[in-house]
Amino acid sequence: MLKIKTYGGEKIGGCITEISSKNAKVILDYGTNLDDTKQINIEGLTKGKSQYDAVFISHYHLDHIGEISNILDGIPIYIEETTKKLYDVICDFSSRPRIKAKTFKFGEDIQIKDLKVSSYRVDHSAYNSTMFTITDGEEKALYMGDFRDNGYTGHKLIPTIKEIGQVDYLITEGTNIGNNTHILKKEESLVNEFTDICNKYNQVFVMMSASNIDRITTMLKACNKTKHILIQDIYMAHLTSLIYEEDKKNIPNPITFDNVMVYRPRYFRNKKDKKFKEKYLHSFSDKNKSSILYRPFVMNIRTSMLNDLEMFEFKGDILTNACLIYSMWGGYKEKEEMKSFIEKVQNLGITLIEKDIHTSGHASEDVIEKVKELVSPKEIFTIHTESNREKENGNKKYK
Repeated sequence: MLKIKTYGGEKIGGCITEISSKNAKVILDYGTNLDDTKQINIEGLTKGKSQYDAVFISHYHLDHIGEISNILDGIPIYIEETTKKLYDVICDFSSRPRIKAKTFKFGEDIQIKDLKVSSYRVDHSAYNSTMFTITDGEEKALYMGDFRDNGYTGHKLIPTIKEIGQVDYLITEGTNIGNNTHILKKEESLVNEFTDICNKYNQVFVMMSASNIDRITTMLKACNKTKHILIQDIYMAHLTSLIYEEDKKNIPNPITFDNVMVYRPRYFRNKKDKKFKEKYLHSFSDKNKSSILYRPFVMNIRTSMLNDLEMFEFKGDILTNACLIYSMWGGYKEKEEMKSFIEKVQNLGITLIEKDIHTSGHASEDVIEKVKELVSPKEIFTIHTESNREKENGNKKYK
């Protein structure tokens, strides 16, 4: 008999799920709250004497893994093997502490006392995101993590759900419940939108996550249509190259793509950490030439790169016809740091594209309903959502 308890499910990000059986108790995801509030401490997980047998992480987004270093020593942490390596790079570039964790491959079963945990790859804006089934031999729960069907591998979602079959409990995210806006478009549909912008501007800066592999692929497709080069900052370049080296996936990276170049932002060049510089900063020297800035290009950007943009403007002949595209979750635009950055970018003469070019990393309401129909659970836990509709319908239940 499984028991399920969720923490923080009534907001987007920072959700924690506990599943226990007669002999075992595990946690699924332990991340940072997106509203900047402090994550809760749980007796036996982050304080006191250990009462949990394992923690499983679904993907590397900080709202699912960001507080994992607070887990008590002795509680094993499990994470997909390439995800662990990507998170190591994320930690190094953000000065976060790396974590000790056991890794698994998709399809492997992990036995935690009387619980068997199985992993499945699922489409999300984070590479190699994982959903889990957990069973004690009598009942089975499906934990979806963050998922969607509108990315480049989204067509695999329904066949995988059909393979899993009926479960007793479904724990699903509900980010887009009640949301019927443009952000639910297919990732592929963004290619033409990026292409239209590239046809009008020589320098296209994109405010985006450096780890959104689908979006990087979309940008290169647009570049190929307009003869722009794709410039990845050194952080993004290490992430994409790691995926190529680990999985040999044909995603845009500076190792195997001639039209993918590399830029080293001042923020990383000015770091005082010698080990960081030795390990990361001087890679891809053949792809880091000043001449790349004098060709039509598309480049990822972040708020810490304002000094770089000011340098481009100072030189006078780099920003000849430049624009900024916002391609992230809209919530970040409400933060003062982002507002200030966008204002300063416009003051440099860079045109802000009024319409965001973005699609959600989360499932539409219709897809969530399809998953519910296919697995036919006796009880549903809807987390990672701000919608009250599930509560009003009586579908959102907590133990």
